Amino acid sequence: MSTPIPSRPLTFLLRYYRPYAGRVLAAVGFMLPSTAISLAFPRLTGTIIDGIITSNSVDRVISTGGLFLGLLITQAIVGYIVSVTLARTTERVMGHIRTDLFRAIITQPLSTVLARRVGELSSRISSDMTQVQETFSFSLLQLLRQSILLVGSIILIVTTSLELTLPILMGIPIIVGAAVFLGRAIRALSVKTQDALARSATIVDEVLQSIASVKSFVQEEQEIRRYTEAINENVALAVRGARLRAAFVTFIIFVIFGGIAAVILYGAGLVASGSITMGQLLSFLMYAMFVAGALGSFAELFGSLQKSLGATTRFHEIMLQSPEDLGADTGMRAHSVELRNVAFAYPERPTVNVVHDLNLAITAGERIAFVGMSGAGKSTTAALIQRLYEPTEGTIRYDGLPTSALTLRDIRSSIGVVPQDIVLIGGTIEDNIRYGNNNATMEMIVESARRAQATEFIDRFPDGLATIVGERGVKLSGGQRQRIAIARALLKNPPILILDEATSSLDAESEHLIKAALEELMAQRTTIIIAHRLSTVRECDRIAVFNAGTIENIGAHDELLQTSQRYRHWCDLQFLATSAD
Repeated sequence: MSTPIPSRPLTFLLRYYRPYAGRVLAAVGFMLPSTAISLAFPRLTGTIIDGIITSNSVDRVISTGGLFLGLLITQAIVGYIVSVTLARTTERVMGHIRTDLFRAIITQPLSTVLARRVGELSSRISSDMTQVQETFSFSLLQLLRQSILLVGSIILIVTTSLELTLPILMGIPIIVGAAVFLGRAIRALSVKTQDALARSATIVDEVLQSIASVKSFVQEEQEIRRYTEAINENVALAVRGARLRAAFVTFIIFVIFGGIAAVILYGAGLVASGSITMGQLLSFLMYAMFVAGALGSFAELFGSLQKSLGATTRFHEIMLQSPEDLGADTGMRAHSVELRNVAFAYPERPTVNVVHDLNLAITAGERIAFVGMSGAGKSTTAALIQRLYEPTEGTIRYDGLPTSALTLRDIRSSIGVVPQDIVLIGGTIEDNIRYGNNNATMEMIVESARRAQATEFIDRFPDGLATIVGERGVKLSGGQRQRIAIARALLKNPPILILDEATSSLDAESEHLIKAALEELMAQRTTIIIAHRLSTVRECDRIAVFNAGTIENIGAHDELLQTSQRYRHWCDLQFLATSAD
């Protein structure tokens, strides 16, 4: 079920400003007199003009000009302080939001995370947050400043001449109504634009992660076409938004400056009749320009704010998802696992059970293998044991206790995994081994590497444990990555171990070294071995034969040769193929 889109994204964003409320209010407090100084400039300009025309007083003009200059310098200093204060606050607020968004992503259940594409999630943290950051660092400040100028200018022109003000005031309700109507359309388009941008970012992420396959299959042009289509969609939506904003600006210019033109014609007659002075008319026109400028800037600023609220809607939607409750580390560690009538279906396919009717008791210290065709449910069962997914039916018990008796942190701390496809973090070898235990000493790390047969290649690197492994470990061979994964599991020291095709696709020498490392790792642990190569599981205490999402047979190797036709057929195929080689 999809999470409802939040209707108050601005309220959500302003919550993050609450700890900085004092600083923001102080900055806004300084901004008020700074903006008020701007409102004094037209009046001072009119005074200077009238002084020149009526009295020819040089002293009055110089004193007024000096006041003008002093106010200008004061405004510049105060404006700088306000801008820096609000920018610094916004940077910190955005940092908190980025952190919370990242936390929200990685603490959600695995099924929730996998329901979204990696590129989309990356885009939420990068492009969406950048859009919001730019708006709140600059546009929102300008919106406040222009609002003050608008209100102040309207008050001053009303007090100067109500007759001249009417043509301008008549246009404001029309502009506000247009802003509300177009603002909703701009926001809706902004949400679609951000979604399209996320899709294009997803394509980039997917292609770069599988660039070797792209080149192997000569699919560069296909991926360029796919990315171009996504970008064209994004451009089309962005252009539609730009057209709306441009139409709004053009409309404002027509209404406001049409009003100003009427004011000039009418004001010239008032000056000629002596009702107002030339300085007063000039001041009035400058205030009218302030009104026009403020309303004109509202189109772009309001559009920018709507785009940011559209971006906020998307990452707020992610943050509304409920995180996993890992619980505290109570120190309890499981050594045995029991599955009772377990079934599981992925949330996006709730009517299709991936596994069903699973009944299996794995005792402490037992070495058990899961074998079967691809898609038979072996890896899904291992994921359920780790509680990466929750069963849709049935229960899982650890050391005879229900899952409620142990926290998720306890259960996952009890289990170590050496997968087939080892993905390392982009740091050093030491960083990757330490992943198994953040509190490990250097001596513990070195000992784990030795027991995993990893010092054999680590010592050959000039930087040793400080060697950079590259993104996802690309600077190491498959056998080297697997030995680092084994060292990491040894450092974690879990009572239960899951080996998922840990020796597949390796050369003979690497397989020999890794088998020795795995024997060290499996000693005195409950071990689950997932394998397609039956030669690796013959010595297990028991072998579970998976078929169509459930366990069809279970027993030792010799026993299954007698009782399981499927297992015997697989053995014949694999061992005959080995003999033929």
